[in-house]
Parts: sequence; structure tokens; C-alpha cells
Amino acid sequence: MEFETIIYESKNKIGYITLNRPEKHNALNYQLLDDLDAVFDYAEADDDAKVIVLKGNGKSFCSGFDNNASYYRVPPEGGWTYKNSYDILNKKIYAKYTRIWGFPKPTIAQIHGYCQDAGCYLQLVCDISVAADDALLGHPAQLWGGAQSMPLWQVYLGVKKARYLLMSGRRITGKEAAEWGLVSISVPREKLEEEVNKLASEIAEIPSEGFLHNKICLNTALKIQGIDALFDYYGQMNRYTRFISRPPPE
Repeated sequence: MEFETIIYESKNKIGYITLNRPEKHNALNYQLLDDLDAVFDYAEADDDAKVIVLKGNGKSFCSGFDNNASYYRVPPEGGWTYKNSYDILNKKIYAKYTRIWGFPKPTIAQIHGYCQDAGCYLQLVCDISVAADDALLGHPAQLWGGAQSMPLWQVYLGVKKARYLLMSGRRITGKEAAEWGLVSISVPREKLEEEVNKLASEIAEIPSEGFLHNKICLNTALKIQGIDALFDYYGQMNRYTRFISRPPPE
């Protein structure tokens, strides 16, 4: 199956989802957001793919939402209201987070270049993230103010480091991100693809039902601690951000 802004390949028990807007550093526009929904449905049904690798074509993994052409950034005709923000953002944005978070196959993010804002959200909801040492991760969009929509920052990093990134808008390298717990591991850029393929091949040999049972157990433990409520809460607070004054995007 072909997608307009994503390349999907399945080989050696691994399904590769490659974001394919390299000229825009894989910024998430309308089409790419829609293609993400479709490709994860397709990958779930692909019995030959035991593990999913999410990566980006070109110089970056993903630079975030497209400021000029995305459900997240562009108001609908007539402007944002409580109701249309609920309908559009829940369906087109927030549902993606929990869809990937609860995906029934192992997911590995392969990170290089820019991995910021919503791009960093994508790697956060994958099971494992492998970054190039020189990748750049963070949330510079927080310099506009308002509440972001991803609850996992403080869960993964702890309060102090999460707030350092979310309140300053600063970015850190892939090597620092691994030390902080924002990603699983980092490797030299030239070793990134090799390491991800090696890891994915090892995980692909785990019986699928056994892996699924393990993931359900791990995710349910976090649900007991309230992670589902946090996803809902951060989405709600992020929607409200549209009704406070913020500088326009550059």
C-alpha cells in the first residue's frame, strides 16, 4: 500500500514507517497526520511485520507540527470554539498518542536531526527510542506559552528535568537525552540504522503473543497509576490554550 507522505516497507519481520516530507524536516501537515493513522492501521494488519520502526527521511526525524498546514496549528473556518476544538483535536491529534502508545506490536523510534515538539511526542509514545548522539530533542514551541499536550515528559524525566525543557524551550542532544531518560539509548550517527535494525531483529524473534502480553502488563501498570487520565487532562488543557493570547508562530 502507498501513502502520499509516508513510505512503508516490510522486510525481515520488520515494518518500517518512514515520514517522507524531507524538504520540511517531516513537519506534520494535514496529509502526514492522516497518513500516520492509515499506516499504523496497515502495519497492525501486516502479519509479516513483528516489529515497527518509525523514522524520518532526509535530515530530521520530525520537526513538529506544520505551522501553516495542520489540524493542530490552523484554526477551522470561523475560528476555534470549545466544540470544534474538542472534535478536531481529539480525533486528529490526541488519539494518535494513545494509538501508538497502545499499539499491539513493538515500536522503535529511530531519531536523527531535529526531533522536537510533536516530533518528540512521536518518539515518546514509542516503546523504545534510539537516537543519534548529535540529534536535537526538545520542545522549543513552549516559548509561545500555553500547555503542551503530552503527559509523558514528567513521567519519564522527573519534575526538574522535564520543567527545564518545557519552561525554557531549550533542546538537548541525543546523547544527553539518553542520559536524562528522554530516549532509551544513543549511538553515533553512523551507527544509528545498524543499531536499530539489530535491536528490531532481536525483538522480532520474541513470540508475538508473549510480547503483547508483556506490553499489556507494562501499559496497564501505568494505567493503574493514572496515565490515561493524564493523556485526557493534558489534551483538555492544550485545547484551552487556543483561547488565551499567544504570539503568532514565526
